[in-house]
Amino acid sequence: MGARIQTMLRQLRRFSDRHRHAHGPFAHLFMPYEGSDVIAIDCETTGLDSRHAELVSIAAVPVKQGRVLTSQALDIKLEAPDSLEGSSIRIHRLRPVDLDEGKSVVATMEQLLDFIGNRPLVGWCVDFDVAMVNRYLRPLMGFDLPNTTIELSSLYQKKMRHWKPELEPDLHFDAMAAALQVPVMERHTARGDAVTAALMYLQLQKSTMN
Repeated sequence: MGARIQTMLRQLRRFSDRHRHAHGPFAHLFMPYEGSDVIAIDCETTGLDSRHAELVSIAAVPVKQGRVLTSQALDIKLEAPDSLEGSSIRIHRLRPVDLDEGKSVVATMEQLLDFIGNRPLVGWCVDFDVAMVNRYLRPLMGFDLPNTTIELSSLYQKKMRHWKPELEPDLHFDAMAAALQVPVMERHTARGDAVTAALMYLQLQKSTMN
């Protein structure tokens, strides 16, 4: 399916969701956001295919008035899914025993929606994170995340063409962080990657590159 058709289908689904929930408890999520805050988001999962992978942890970090508010971050570990096994554990380092007190999917989705509200979501490969959330959210709540999204790699590529047009930008997470002189915080943890993404976003708001 072409990207254009997929975009049209997402728009139609969002319109339908907004209409069905216009007078319900989630109506505020579908309202246009008028502030300047964004939420950096990251998920750790059991795989890289959002159609089959399961959530292990999720973090969301507010960015407000040029500051990354790490003290206000949301950081949730979920109950260990059945598909949690060695190949993904080697990446995110979360074993079943580390998730003994993990939250249920229902509690996680409720807390996430309450935290992010209708603020824009920013992340590296943010479409993957949103797709992972939507896999759980639609069956539970009847809608996909309506938040607008900001893809860090696209923003970085656009900025680099302006800052250093002679270079072909490397869009890997660690390479972007290094080029933007941002410390990589606890790589492959939801909170660490979300904080790093938030710091990269702030760097990309500057008019010049140091």
